[in-house]
Amino acid sequence: MNDLKIIIYGVGAMGRNMVRLLQDINGCRIVGAIDWDENKIGRDLGELAGLGRKVGIKVSYPPLEVLGRVRADIALHATTAFLDKATDQICAVLEQGINVVTICQELFFPLPKNRSRAKKIDAKARQAGARVTAVGINPGFIMDLVPILCSTPCWRIDSVHVRRHVDFSPYGPDEMRHIGANLTEKEFRKGVRLGAIGHIGLLETAAMVSHCLGLEVDELKQSKEPILTAKKRQSPFVSIAAGRVCGFRQNVVGFSGGKEILDFQMVGIVSPDKEEDRIELGDYARINGVRAWTSPSKKRSPKRGIGHGGRGRQHDPQTPGRLSRLSQNGHARAPPHLEGSAAPRTIRKIVF
Repeated sequence: MNDLKIIIYGVGAMGRNMVRLLQDINGCRIVGAIDWDENKIGRDLGELAGLGRKVGIKVSYPPLEVLGRVRADIALHATTAFLDKATDQICAVLEQGINVVTICQELFFPLPKNRSRAKKIDAKARQAGARVTAVGINPGFIMDLVPILCSTPCWRIDSVHVRRHVDFSPYGPDEMRHIGANLTEKEFRKGVRLGAIGHIGLLETAAMVSHCLGLEVDELKQSKEPILTAKKRQSPFVSIAAGRVCGFRQNVVGFSGGKEILDFQMVGIVSPDKEEDRIELGDYARINGVRAWTSPSKKRSPKRGIGHGGRGRQHDPQTPGRLSRLSQNGHARAPPHLEGSAAPRTIRKIVF
């Protein structure tokens, strides 16, 4: 079987993590690397990724220098969270018939402002006979796929509450800018008004959960507040002075006909101090309905994953002990929220 030939597009913190992880996966071979940072162009990918050895792949720019020269099956794209910046990059890869896996958060479940860009990418992929998908921990798993999958024991869903408290220390300079690390409180609030501060993807997560669970959310409201540190903090990518921003609290609430049915809370903090911050790291989800479901909450390490799961049985709310509701002809039916349309409902109002 031939190796899967891979291009690394973006050699930042996430791109370098990808390089390190791929060293332990049989059947994968990196054949090219792209980045526009002048301090990285021409350098060996192994040295940049901290492998302690050369791998014979030099970082190149512009992209066509790699895309037009090497034969690859897939590009791992890790340059930006914003789809307006990522669209042309992704399309250039697709034009070469190369599949794309991207960490661009805004492509995971495109909101109305990004639908035209998503359609452009889709059309380019179909034209080239290639595929593109957006993945990640959040959006992409913790706050969306986990509650969606865990809804399967529920016959009816009334509301969903998800909370995530995470250590942002391992993330690179781009993410540090997103969360406003080392800004003053005034600078943070200005960045929020300009749309430059906060975790990218929480709105997309809420919209996807609403769609997949058939909750018919028609309005999303998002708020962002800074967390200030009383002492100096340090991460591999940023130094934070006392009195400045070391993290954020972000909340997205979803309404259907004026009724609150979604509540997504995220706290991200650099170099967390349990005594000062009084924040316990972990992930929590609760689904209210028939039957209700709650995930356990445990500390998590950024390097080791969430380390917990849940298991439930599907009970008929009318007949205790019965594992599924039957339709009139005697065949098992899926819960109503799993019988929805494939077309996303339009969210009429998004408040930042």
